[in-house]
Amino acid sequence: MSADTARYLQLLEERLALLGSLTTALAAARTDIVSLDINGLEARIAEQERLCAEIRSLDTQLDRVQRQCAAHIHVQPAALVPSQPPPTIGSASHSDFIRCRETLDRLNRVQATVKLLNAEHQALLRRSRRTVSALLHSYHSFSLTYSNPADNRASAAEGF
Repeated sequence: MSADTARYLQLLEERLALLGSLTTALAAARTDIVSLDINGLEARIAEQERLCAEIRSLDTQLDRVQRQCAAHIHVQPAALVPSQPPPTIGSASHSDFIRCRETLDRLNRVQATVKLLNAEHQALLRRSRRTVSALLHSYHSFSLTYSNPADNRASAAEGF
């Protein structure tokens, strides 16, 4: 296995681990929202931001390694079609290609899971926003009814 291939696989595995952690953070955030744990939700959001920053950094490294690999075999990364056998590359074997393909397949599955959880998370936040808005509207419409009677007497005394 070439050094570039090994580095590429290592970066893919790191990305898989980070996406797995992001999946866990999104699921935990859902629990925090449902249980109205604002402090927990804020911690999850901070964790999600950190994980996304790490993923972006890793993506930069992955792009660099992909360009290096493409330069070695004189093709563009987009030209490597996964369904076809790999081009004949000096040190890259068929088993390296299979291992890369399997890793990429796992990565695609995890990315699909993160995408689904993210969509669910967004929908939950939209519904929560509507619920909070409705509760605030209701609260404001009954504010005089449920106001502190001492505040009303103090206001009345000042007026006389």
